[in-house]
Amino acid sequence: MTKTALCSTGNGFRTWLVLKSVLVLYVLFLVSCSSDKANSASPEAKKALIASIDSLQRNMFNRQNMEMDKSLVSKAIVAYQDFVKNFPEDSLSAEYLFRLSDLSRATGDNKKAIEYLDQICKTYPAFRKIPECLFLQGYYYQEYFNDTVQAKAFYTNLLEKYPTHAFSDDAKALMKMFGKSEQDIIKEFEKKEAEKKSS
Repeated sequence: MTKTALCSTGNGFRTWLVLKSVLVLYVLFLVSCSSDKANSASPEAKKALIASIDSLQRNMFNRQNMEMDKSLVSKAIVAYQDFVKNFPEDSLSAEYLFRLSDLSRATGDNKKAIEYLDQICKTYPAFRKIPECLFLQGYYYQEYFNDTVQAKAFYTNLLEKYPTHAFSDDAKALMKMFGKSEQDIIKEFEKKEAEKKSS
């Protein structure tokens, strides 16, 4: 065998070895990822995550100074997201999405608050707080984005699906305020109060 043939055979063998090594590493990576996913979705992991969430919920709000601990709020947001991602079929996922929405609003991310409420409505239509989710989406669009078109769509949806719900009365009252200034609203309120006193 010539020197050139040996070199080309050696290069081919080295290339084959490198490719084989890369393939083995890739397979090990996939196995590791699927193992991590299985572990993160195990009953033990679920219990631990719920316990962590419960602890964060108890401690994130400081009752003495009436403020939220931003560090704990950030950790709670991640924990809620992890639970929803790993246990989407669990009934707690809808509740945790609702709390995610509330925390997002409290930290000023109103768009994200609406997105979480929308996710609840689409993924968990039987959730007991759906009327509240519809109302809050309408309210957030009205209050934080001054978008009465979107607000009206959510309020109308609420009124059609849950006409006797307590939030339906609130939705009707808020729709009457569309296009009115604060002064107009105050005058109407004062007028109603005066009528109540005189009757």
